[in-house]
Amino acid sequence: MSNRFGFSKIRSIVGVGAASMIVLAGVTLIGVGAASAATLGFTSAPTSGTAGVAFGNFTVTESGGTVTDSILLSSSCGSVTGGTNPVTSSGGVATFIGIILDTAGAACTLTATDQTSGGTQATSSFVESPAAVSKLAFTTEPPTTSPANTVLSTFRVSSEDPFGNVVTSGADTADSILIGSSCTPGGTLTGPEVAGVVSFSAVTLNQVGSCILYASDSTNSGITTAPSTAVLVSGGTPAKLAFTTAPPASVLTTGTLITTFKVSVEDGNGNVDTTGAGSTDLIDVSSPCFTTPSTPYAATATAGVATFSTAEFASTGTCVLTATDPARTSVAAATATSTVGQAQAALTVTSLFGYLDVPLILAATGGSGAGAVTFSVTNGTATNCAIASGALTAKTGGTCIVTATKAPVVPYASATSVATTVTISSAPKAVRLVGAVWNARKTTVTVTGYNFSGRPKIVSNVVGFTATVSRDSGKSLTIVVTVKGSASKPGVKVLTIKFANGKSTSVRYSLH
Repeated sequence: MSNRFGFSKIRSIVGVGAASMIVLAGVTLIGVGAASAATLGFTSAPTSGTAGVAFGNFTVTESGGTVTDSILLSSSCGSVTGGTNPVTSSGGVATFIGIILDTAGAACTLTATDQTSGGTQATSSFVESPAAVSKLAFTTEPPTTSPANTVLSTFRVSSEDPFGNVVTSGADTADSILIGSSCTPGGTLTGPEVAGVVSFSAVTLNQVGSCILYASDSTNSGITTAPSTAVLVSGGTPAKLAFTTAPPASVLTTGTLITTFKVSVEDGNGNVDTTGAGSTDLIDVSSPCFTTPSTPYAATATAGVATFSTAEFASTGTCVLTATDPARTSVAAATATSTVGQAQAALTVTSLFGYLDVPLILAATGGSGAGAVTFSVTNGTATNCAIASGALTAKTGGTCIVTATKAPVVPYASATSVATTVTISSAPKAVRLVGAVWNARKTTVTVTGYNFSGRPKIVSNVVGFTATVSRDSGKSLTIVVTVKGSASKPGVKVLTIKFANGKSTSVRYSLH
């Protein structure tokens, strides 16, 4: 009988195991079946581990097939790192040393795959615990956008190990976590962790802009701080107006344009409403001093800011400008004040020198009208320059910078002096007289102290006393003393040093 191979007869089939030999008429065919695949098994698999920590050594055995196959490990709990992987088995045994996983899990598996003999696999289950807490992380981020002063949707901060696993038990999993931001955070900013996690559901951001939140562990400063993704904070509900660029404090004459000033639409926290409901409102500014007091100047806000550059005053005196938002009666008005009048004569600070231990009464000349004169001060080279009740003091010697201002009184605008340098020095002080003073004898003595200057005059409560200064170093005076006659009895006397600026200082000495 013929078959599809064209042979008329199959004489015999000889088969042994997976190999067989077919004998046909005149032809013999030999077939060899595939070798049996290896069977894998874990013989000492781990049952638990810690993220980032190497397992103890364990083995995978193979039976059947070859005994030098390449065995590869993989895991359901992250990448397998550390040690050597894959391992070539020796005598049917693959030994794994230093294997590390960095992902924690309660139901992790290790899978051994025979890469050489057909991909046979074996699995083993274990528990992988997180490592110790080292950092914080926003495991639920805050929203990407929010109006100012509005509670953010709930976000969560967790304690994590170095590999990003949330640590739910052990040290630093019940700490107090603090939320901060450069964008003026408000609301409830601290919370205790529960099993390594704290939820924040009452936090606000009150400053417009791109804001980052920061989580820190207030219990353990060694835990790394976590930044959030950015929250784009927009202005809140319009609540008030503000002169963000004020009109000038004084204007010399009527009928001239006031320098440009600006009024902004703000929320309750002072954020300009750049894109919200009030960002394009029409803003009115009125004043009794305008040419037509009943007709305000008006300007439309751009990105929440209205600019006024055509206003002018028609009358002199103290003029109050009032800004309102006619479209929103709930938005609070803003006011600013300018004084309109003639220019005063130049104002000049005249008190230019003082002493540390004596408050310097400040004075100025010039100006016009009966307006009160006040003074302001900043530090020059002296420290703690201050003015109280019109008197200047300083903590150390040096210079203070003083400016005088004379208040406006109709018909005059206010006047301000140039910034004036006032020198403050220590008052001269005699500390000790070195040497002896004798009746009816000319002697030379030295008075030590500080801030001596100008070859001062020397006097004493002794009859026939005369003295001259032969040397002045600033810290000592060399004095030639003569006492004529003996009308004064020996004893303790007083020597007084009088300086050209009216200051004086005294020291006791013994007359012999």
